[in-house]
Amino acid sequence: MNYVKIGNIKINRGVLFILPGILFFTIMVIYPAGYVIYLSLFTEGKGLGLEPAFVGLKNYITVFTSNSFWQIMSNTLFYSFVATACHIVIGMAMAVLLNNKLLKRKTLTAGRSLFLVPWAISPSVVAIMFQVMLHPKVGPIGIILRRFDPSIEFNPLGDPALSLLTVTLTNIWKFTPFYFLVLLAGLQAIDDGLYEAARMDGATGWKQFTKVTLPLMKNYIITLAVFDFVSTMAYMDLTWIMTKGGPLNSSEVLSTLAYRTSFQNFRFGEGSAVGVLIFLISIIFTTIAMRLMSEED
Repeated sequence: MNYVKIGNIKINRGVLFILPGILFFTIMVIYPAGYVIYLSLFTEGKGLGLEPAFVGLKNYITVFTSNSFWQIMSNTLFYSFVATACHIVIGMAMAVLLNNKLLKRKTLTAGRSLFLVPWAISPSVVAIMFQVMLHPKVGPIGIILRRFDPSIEFNPLGDPALSLLTVTLTNIWKFTPFYFLVLLAGLQAIDDGLYEAARMDGATGWKQFTKVTLPLMKNYIITLAVFDFVSTMAYMDLTWIMTKGGPLNSSEVLSTLAYRTSFQNFRFGEGSAVGVLIFLISIIFTTIAMRLMSEED
């Protein structure tokens, strides 16, 4: 029987199997997302327990017209695009290197294990570790530089020109191993016979990479890039712990702006509007990537 009878109601067995997943997704994703949209449209002002009243796009207008919004948007796009590009490029390079059959098995195992170490460390620990390493007074880099020239002031997290780049490089160091691992799994799924055929046709290592590896890894790369961009845009841990968006908003991104606006300034309507904006940008990027995949297929 494909149906289960509960009282006078017949329910398809398949529905019962997927019902827990639907309930979980509704409670953990749909409801919170819907509530954020509701707050952005029905909450104005500062404080807790505000009476809901429809304010339309007022919170969005407030966010868009703030003095620092476009700088923060620029920071977010720089942070997301640069981190995503480096995750994929470095991850692919290391995956190709550590998938080389010419290396000994012990060498490959040791190399893969060492490269995964940053990913195994908690993000908060990574942020504090880099704070200490880059500290102008007690950090080892600053101490070494001052031995060569006592007048050197090494403080990348306190320099508006370097703070965002420093946080971005920290993100790259921390998360590239994850993308390396996924890309390595993709490379290992490619049939060795394809490379053998390419070698018999006289293809060099670079030709094999561009004509065999990249075309077969295309969907892996695009899927990872979408996931990476969306998750990086919404990620705030490293930025918040290392700089809290400073100095002078130089490393502020949309995710830290949403947190600061909502949970420090208690302007939940405006903070929710920033959250919706992150969601919309993610949807646009995902849609473009999916269309590129479908057109090439």
